Order: sequence, then C-alpha cells, then structure tokens
Amino acid sequence: MGLFRRERPFQPIGDDTYRVNVPIETRRGLLSLAEELGEAQTGDRPELRRLFPTAYPDDPERDAGFQIFARDELIERRKEAIDVIRSTVEADTLTGEELSAWMGIVNDFRLVLGTMLDVSEDDDEIDVEAPEAGAKILYHELGQLVSAMVDALMTSLPEVDDDER
Repeated sequence: MGLFRRERPFQPIGDDTYRVNVPIETRRGLLSLAEELGEAQTGDRPELRRLFPTAYPDDPERDAGFQIFARDELIERRKEAIDVIRSTVEADTLTGEELSAWMGIVNDFRLVLGTMLDVSEDDDEIDVEAPEAGAKILYHELGQLVSAMVDALMTSLPEVDDDER
C-alpha cells in the first residue's frame, strides 16, 4: 500500500495553488517525520551528513569555516519549513511556497533515511523478509512523494521558448 491514493497527491488548481490529495493519516505521519528531523538536525550524527554537505572536500579548514557559517542557516530554514508543515498539515490546498517547504523536508528526511539504510541507486529490489524492509519501502514511497511534488510544482513554471535556451 502506498503513501497516497492513485490520484495525483498534489493537483495544480490555480495560480500557485495546489489541492492536497494525501490522506490525513499520511500527512500526520509526514509531520511526525518532520518534527523528528527537526530535533535530530542539531546533533552531530553520521546519518545527518547529507543534510550538511561538504563544500570544500580538499580543504578541511576552509570547509569547517563554511560549516560554521552555513549550518545554522540550514537548520533555521528547516525549522521554518517544519513550521509550514505544522500549520498546513490539515489544509486542503497549499501555495507553491508551502508545497516547496513540504518537498524540502520530505526530501531531507529521505536523505537521512537513505544514509541510515546505506541505499544506492541500484537498490530497486526490496527483500520483504529483511529487517529493514519497512524502512526501505518508506524510503521509496517518500521518493515517489517528492517526485509528485516536483511534478506539481513544474506545472507552474513559465514556458520557455526554444530560442531562449
């Protein structure tokens, strides 16, 4: 069973407005994951490394300076996005900005989960007997949800003429 119904989870319905076709239980689950991520992101745990990527892999001193500067800003942005999810979890519609906040947090949680599971792009098969099967299914379903959010948001992008490319 998937995280969402067969209809598109986020349906564009107007100028920068999207109908949310996600069951309330799933939304509350996403909020719970978001709040868990919010609490965890202030720690120094190895599974969080993809949330704070290395900017200067060949210069540890310079990278440490960057991390000091950027980490607090990244944490604050995630806290703001979690607040958006908290305030819109039961909403029937979202703005593009709200949907983008949802997408960022869902993707961030997926990155952490993928790091914990040590998944790779080749991990398409899930051994349902394996102890981590549930987490891998969640990982793949979160990926589908992020993809659906991207698809919905892309509908509001302006058309680009071939001459402008």
